[in-house]
Amino acid sequence: MPISIGAGWRAYEDTARVADLKTRSVRFARVRQEVGAKPGQIVHMVEYLHPRIEELADTMPAAIGAFVMRTGWLRRLIGHLFARGRHVSTSRLGGFLLLSGLASLRRWRRGSLRFAHENAKIEAWLDRIAGAAVGDHDRAIEIVRCQRLIKGYGDTYDRGWRNFSTLMDLADTVDVPTLVALRTAALADDEGTALGRAIGNLNSCPA
Repeated sequence: MPISIGAGWRAYEDTARVADLKTRSVRFARVRQEVGAKPGQIVHMVEYLHPRIEELADTMPAAIGAFVMRTGWLRRLIGHLFARGRHVSTSRLGGFLLLSGLASLRRWRRGSLRFAHENAKIEAWLDRIAGAAVGDHDRAIEIVRCQRLIKGYGDTYDRGWRNFSTLMDLADTVDVPTLVALRTAALADDEGTALGRAIGNLNSCPA
């Protein structure tokens, strides 16, 4: 049961997965269809890449990535080198090979810093589900559903994680219908505005 529940989360998007998705043949075919390209017509595709220091460190082996993140001068150096975004044309050989090389890193994913972080989060979430299921099946199911908030990559992931963490902080103190309403509010917008409003209304209600 825990393996099947956590499977979706384990398919998180990182640098290697994003590069893999951007170089798949089905994506090129979809783009050609979207722009209405004719057979034999060349379509130029340009990707904008601007990885943060966190994404770069997450791709590294766990020990190296952790060292980078806790070493100030090294973080600043790498951050400076990648301070500016880059436009990469995947319709040209050089750009395609660059992203293909990044995509190939997925075979070492289980040894990366990101995997270590995500696995720890997943295990804590699964433990929480198991604990809730002992006395409140509906609450356990809703904790499972809250994982839908965690999605995307970079800033999108960070916002989703903040919203998810907020709900987990409240998961044991509100009733299940309220938790459902808060999750619905969190899914309404990625910025967390609706969730903040819902929590504000909750706090303003008389005890």
